[in-house]
Amino acid sequence: MSSEKNLNSNEQLQIGLFGKRSSGKSALINALLGRDTANVTETTEPVYKAMDIYGIGMVTIVDTAGLDSEGKRIQKTQAAAEKIDVALILISNDSIELELAWINRLTRAGTKVIPVISQIDKMPDGGKHLAAAICEASGKTPVCVSAKEKIGLNELREAIIKKIQN
Repeated sequence: MSSEKNLNSNEQLQIGLFGKRSSGKSALINALLGRDTANVTETTEPVYKAMDIYGIGMVTIVDTAGLDSEGKRIQKTQAAAEKIDVALILISNDSIELELAWINRLTRAGTKVIPVISQIDKMPDGGKHLAAAICEASGKTPVCVSAKEKIGLNELREAIIKKIQN
């Protein structure tokens, strides 16, 4: 991976969603697109979709297999990571070591990284404790979202736009 990616090239921006299985990756894609989040299936390998996201424009969304996958599935996720311009790292519980490792790995590779506390509707404090832990450990401020309740989606769009512009 190059040390810095050119987000102003003619190639379509690639946004990758990374997280453990059942962390809400597919549901978040559907929510960003204004689609029903009920029909979500487990991704077996990266799925590339060209989409127009309100406020961002045409992008390629890469929905990856869970970071806690093994074998060919994780190898395909690692290969997909090499082509990503902006990575959304979804974190949905207090076991954060794997996600932190990916945040560091992608940041070192020159990828713009946004930590995302997902499924905050299931957390008693709306993800605030987890967001503080991620910020302290990574130096990056997470965006808290709930695809189900449509919470934090505008903030996430704004964070993506800010990463693209910087």
